[in-house]
Amino acid sequence: MLLFTVSVGLLAALTYFLVVSRLDLEFRNHIRADTHTLSAEFAAGGPKQLLRAISERQHNRTAGGLYYSVLDSNGLALTGTAERHSCEAGWFEVVGPPDGDEPSGEMERLAVFATPLRQGYCLMVGDDYGKVRGVGTLVLRTFGWVILITLTLAVAGGLLLSSRFLKRIDIINRTAEAIIEGDIRQRIPRRAAPDDLDRLAATLNRMLDRTNDLMDSLRHVTSDIAHDLRTPLGRLRNQLEDAKAHAGTPEEFRAAAEEAIAEVDGLLSTFSAILRIAQIEGGSRRAGFKAFSLSRLVEDVCESFADAVEEASKRLTAEVAPNLAVNGDQELLVQALVNLIENAIAYTPQGSVIAVGLQRCEGRICLSVADNGPGVPETDLERIFQRFVRLEPSRSTAGNGLGLSIVAAVAELHGGAARASDNHPGLRIALTLPAA
Repeated sequence: MLLFTVSVGLLAALTYFLVVSRLDLEFRNHIRADTHTLSAEFAAGGPKQLLRAISERQHNRTAGGLYYSVLDSNGLALTGTAERHSCEAGWFEVVGPPDGDEPSGEMERLAVFATPLRQGYCLMVGDDYGKVRGVGTLVLRTFGWVILITLTLAVAGGLLLSSRFLKRIDIINRTAEAIIEGDIRQRIPRRAAPDDLDRLAATLNRMLDRTNDLMDSLRHVTSDIAHDLRTPLGRLRNQLEDAKAHAGTPEEFRAAAEEAIAEVDGLLSTFSAILRIAQIEGGSRRAGFKAFSLSRLVEDVCESFADAVEEASKRLTAEVAPNLAVNGDQELLVQALVNLIENAIAYTPQGSVIAVGLQRCEGRICLSVADNGPGVPETDLERIFQRFVRLEPSRSTAGNGLGLSIVAAVAELHGGAARASDNHPGLRIALTLPAA
């Protein structure tokens, strides 16, 4: 409002100066033009013709409100009321009693232009300069009302907008306080008409949802670690107790130590997988992303697994579209594909077919591994990507239930997603990734 007031004030001063200057110029040019005409009348017919021309102007009201005085060589007024003994060419001001068109309490001010004539005569033509000043005063008064009305509206509008703004800020503060107190399900209410604060609320709500998901994930991971590691740790303790109580020969001690080492290796493998997932989800690997050919990577991995699949009495097929590139981490994508192929090898019977596919789908790249094995119940298709989830048929095989969690984390790190579906029969797991 201060900036607006100063700006309008400067505009008012500029307008006043331009208007008054223009009116003053026209005011003086009008008087000079009439003076020039009357001087020509005097030159043509002397004082009598000059007085006749002035009388005609006053009688016919063609003078436009001008005042006239003619002085002879002795300084006596032949017409008009002005008295001036020495006639010098130029402008001067005369202050006199008001004639009715001045503001109350102000005197009339005449701007007079004097012109010496032959034989000592003097012609003076003037007009009320208050007209020019009145227009200037009107300009300033108009701008004053504009400033007053605008400032009033600005103050009212500012108070209204700031009260609504502060009310919404207070809602955000109360929501934040509730979350600090432990109610992490609280969310900032949004309005039907989106604006900057509404977009901020949406961003904060997404941040809170993400934080809540991470906290839930942390709680689940902690619980799953405690649950899944309790069994191998208990088994390890029982083995050591049994070795302490019964192993007497060096061979028995060696066998017990080897079993304990195997259990410890399994525990270390589980912790390594957990740390691997944490590193992937942390996003630090994005800094090393670069474009590379995913088609060539898939072909190389399938070629390296050909012998292992054949030894397991199964068949591996690959249908890879050429020249498909992604922007990402080659090592992590290799690990994800290896995990999928190893799962297919481990959980399908002999004679099964493992099909690896890579193609473009709806502007993205789809990498899939499918088999015709027993598959996964539809109710468990989303659960298999959770940490430490192992379905009943896989309980008897080695593993820690983290392989598919790593696959899902790798896909999310690359801006994609991992989905499991029924292959009729068997299981199909597909990774959708953005193309480079």
